[in-house]
Amino acid sequence: MSTYKLNGKFAVVTGAGSGIGHAVASMLLEAGSSVILADLKMRPEAASTVAKYPHPAVTPGASTAVFHKTDVADWAQLSALWEFALSTFGRIDIVANIAGIYESPFSSFWKPPGLSPKSADPINAAPGQYQIFAINQAAPIRLSQIAVDYWTRTPDVKGNLLCVASMAGYLHAIDTPLYMASKAAIVSFIRCLGDLRDLFGIRVSAVCPGAVFTPMFEPEWNRKLTLEDVSLSAFDCAAVILRVLQEPQWGGGSIVETQMVGTKAAPEIAVRDVPLTALYPTGSLARPNKNYIEHKRRFIAELQNSGMRT
Repeated sequence: MSTYKLNGKFAVVTGAGSGIGHAVASMLLEAGSSVILADLKMRPEAASTVAKYPHPAVTPGASTAVFHKTDVADWAQLSALWEFALSTFGRIDIVANIAGIYESPFSSFWKPPGLSPKSADPINAAPGQYQIFAINQAAPIRLSQIAVDYWTRTPDVKGNLLCVASMAGYLHAIDTPLYMASKAAIVSFIRCLGDLRDLFGIRVSAVCPGAVFTPMFEPEWNRKLTLEDVSLSAFDCAAVILRVLQEPQWGGGSIVETQMVGTKAAPEIAVRDVPLTALYPTGSLARPNKNYIEHKRRFIAELQNSGMRT
C-alpha cells in the first residue's frame, strides 16, 4: 500500500467541537482536506477553525470547514450528517469517529438507572441502552456501516476509516467498567474489518491513546488528570492519528497505541502496534475448520459482487 494523500480529500470528523476531534479536524484542514465538523456544539477554538476555512472556499481548491450539529447517539442524526456531508462536498473520503464520553455519573455501572439520582439512563428504555455505549460504541459502528456501504458502492473513492478507541480497550479498572467495555468493542470491531483494505482498498484503523489532556477532565467528578501530569495534548494525539491515516504500514485493521512516556521534564511520545495476536489461541483451536473457510470464501465473494445491500 502506498501513502494515503490527504490533500484534496473530504472528511467527516465526529466530536470535532473540542478536544481530539477538533485537533484532528484542524490538522486535516492544514493538510489540504475539507472537513465536516460534527458535534453537539463547538468550543471557541473550533468555531475559530470553522471561520478560518469558510465554505464555499474564497480561493478555488482551498480547504473548507463546515459545522453540522449532531447527536451521534441518534441514528437519524447520523444519517442526516452523512447526507449533509455528501450534498456539501459531493463525496466522502475519510471518516474519523472521534466522539466519545468518559464513564460519568450520568451513565455508569455504579450509578444504576432508577436507583441512583445521578443516572440519566432511562430505566424503562426499550431497547435498553446505556448512553456511554450509544456514544462510544454504537455510534461509531453505525457511521462506519454507512461509510463502508458507500465506499463498496463507489470504488473510485478510496475510503479511510479511523476510530479512536483507547488503551482502556485492553486495560481494566473497577471504577469505569462501561468505558473499558465500550472501547474494547471498538478495538475488536476495527480488527474484524481489517480485510477491507485488501478486498476494496478501504483503509481501516483504530488509535488507542493513553492519557490525553482534553475538556473531558474538566468536570469536578473527573479531575483524574491535570496539566501537571505526563500526558498527550489533543494535538499530540491528532498528529499520531494523521500518521495512521496516511502511512502505508497501517490501515489493515491496525490497532495503534500512543501515549506520553518519560517525565514532565523529558517527555516522549510512544507509538506501537498493539500485539493482539498474543491473545489468540494456540494449537488446533487457532486453525479454522474447512466449513468456516468455505463460509468465509462465500461471504467475501458475495460482498465483492453485491455489496452490503443484498
